[in-house]
Amino acid sequence: MLPRASMVSRFLSRLRRGGFCGLLLIAATPVTLCGSDSAGLQLALDPVNVRQEGVVTFSVLFLGLDSQSSFPSPRFQLGQTDDQAFRLYVDGDSIQQIRFNAFTFTAYLADPKSTGEKIYKFQITGNPTGSFRDAPVRVSFHVKTSTANATGAILMPVYNAAKTDLLLAEDQKEPAYISVSGTTPIQMRLGNAPDALAIFVTEATVSAGCPTCWTQISSAVSEKKPLLIDPGTSVNLPIDLVANSIPALLQGAVLIKPDVPHDTLALTLVYHTVPGGADRKQTIPLKIRFGPGLFGLALALCGGITLGLTARYLLTDKLGKDNERALHAILSALVLGLIAESVGVMMTAYGNSKLVLFGFDIDPRQLLPAFILAMLVSGGSAVVSYAKSLFGKP
Repeated sequence: MLPRASMVSRFLSRLRRGGFCGLLLIAATPVTLCGSDSAGLQLALDPVNVRQEGVVTFSVLFLGLDSQSSFPSPRFQLGQTDDQAFRLYVDGDSIQQIRFNAFTFTAYLADPKSTGEKIYKFQITGNPTGSFRDAPVRVSFHVKTSTANATGAILMPVYNAAKTDLLLAEDQKEPAYISVSGTTPIQMRLGNAPDALAIFVTEATVSAGCPTCWTQISSAVSEKKPLLIDPGTSVNLPIDLVANSIPALLQGAVLIKPDVPHDTLALTLVYHTVPGGADRKQTIPLKIRFGPGLFGLALALCGGITLGLTARYLLTDKLGKDNERALHAILSALVLGLIAESVGVMMTAYGNSKLVLFGFDIDPRQLLPAFILAMLVSGGSAVVSYAKSLFGKP
């Protein structure tokens, strides 16, 4: 009995000493089996130079075999090896931006010649350097097996989260004209560079330099109704503006030069490239000038004509020329005032001309300039001479 007990004790002691190594051997077995396909097939992507503005390098992680069987376009981008032995699919819906300016996506490598057409799943990480824009580029890839090497290419997007503005905003040659009566729709022209990815604008917010001058500023662009800008094209971003009449007119009362804005709006746009781009923000200035509208201009013209005729009568004791009837003189002043205002508006609004009065560059679409212009035209040479004497003009 003692020898048997001694043998059992020695066996258990050996089992305890070898148990840890046994567990390691058992645990290592499934890892070797899972990595067998990755050991027999390798995928690598070459670094790519993006328009001589930056470089993207790629790292590849094998995730195992996959049961994916359908790769519909446009969600998946397709590339093949030169010998058509392998097909590489990039999943556009899987693209994600990660820290340190990198991006990652899922790719599938199909081997149609194998039994059952094996599908290999990979996670690929792109590491960009430089200041290039998000763009589609041609990337070379290599598939290595135990028996052969194959090379192919795929057109796929690459990303750079560096602070580079992607929207091309049209320069404002002159401020946008906003009427203080009713809603004024304006169009902000936005462009997208050629050889880039499409852009979705998902949010448009506006902050005003003169908050009291506005009752409403809105845009129909939202996450549910994004504005699409295809590569190499330009579109109009609609913005509806409603001015607060009295504060807006007071804001522009003394700024009569047509190239000086009454207010400058800061238009902040949130957008991303499609597919998979990270959200970006870009602020674009929008110069604004307020106008009184047709009714306000009509009142200013009537007031200027009335004052001009009154001043002419006080200076010359007559409303018009010698022996001219009063009604004819009043109608003549009204017609001439309307003509002068119309010509002045067309010159300044639709041409490159300027309207200079007593050495001042004025905007006839404003109340004060329209009032003064009508007063001088209706008052005639007597009022003009008197005004020159007041301003010290010869």
